[in-house]
Amino acid sequence: MKDDTNCATTIWFNVTLLVFPGLLLASPLGNATEGGGTGASITWLPLTQASPPSKIAELRRDILKFLEPLRRRLFGDPDVVLATAYFVSISPPGASQNVFPSATSTNVDGTTACVLTPSQVSLLRQRLQNTEGVNLFAAPRVTAPEGLRATLSVSSMVQIGGTNATYGPTLDLVHHVNGTNLHMTVIADVTEAVTNVVRATSDGPAAKSVNIRMMFQSALDARVPSGGGVAVWNKSGGKETKTYLVIVCPTIQTNLLAPPPVTKPSH
Repeated sequence: MKDDTNCATTIWFNVTLLVFPGLLLASPLGNATEGGGTGASITWLPLTQASPPSKIAELRRDILKFLEPLRRRLFGDPDVVLATAYFVSISPPGASQNVFPSATSTNVDGTTACVLTPSQVSLLRQRLQNTEGVNLFAAPRVTAPEGLRATLSVSSMVQIGGTNATYGPTLDLVHHVNGTNLHMTVIADVTEAVTNVVRATSDGPAAKSVNIRMMFQSALDARVPSGGGVAVWNKSGGKETKTYLVIVCPTIQTNLLAPPPVTKPSH
């Protein structure tokens, strides 16, 4: 009987050793500690995946998938976030009026970013609204479950060579919640349809051609407070070039799927 008890204890101990690290990975705390190192709030990401996922990343994904039912029982359903992406273009005169927030991180290509508190988001939006040469040209919004990829975009279409091509601002977002803060992965780009005029020559008349041009592109991880946001903007390419600013503002939505409380009838 004693041997059976020791055997059962050993089994439970081994199961605990296996499950606990997995639960830590699956919990909001485990997700919030990825990337960037201690104290870092912004980590720049490569825009292309040049190599397949590592064996560790694949193992982690399989563990999370296996433990998801248990994670829900212990930590509840994944938190839902209401996210808004503000896409702003700023002319050179507007960019010279101190319209940008103070950057806290700069990428190798000159793109800059910073994390904003809720009050800083409000002040920045007011400043943009009151500055000449600033154009808020899109503000898509989405309600996104935790851990799932959500896309915010405003697409337009143009024909190029008889084929429909889409362009416009697009932002992909994955978030994980840790208390009142969020760890977000953000991939944003802005494309525009550009018309080129080919001058008339002795061989033919003037002609127009349309192509899709990438105007802005960035990818980063950021830790932000709920109701706050992260702002990222590119380096101006010259006196005639607009600057593009993207502000991502997530707000944690509490108990969106919970049923309303039952009201007891009064006697």
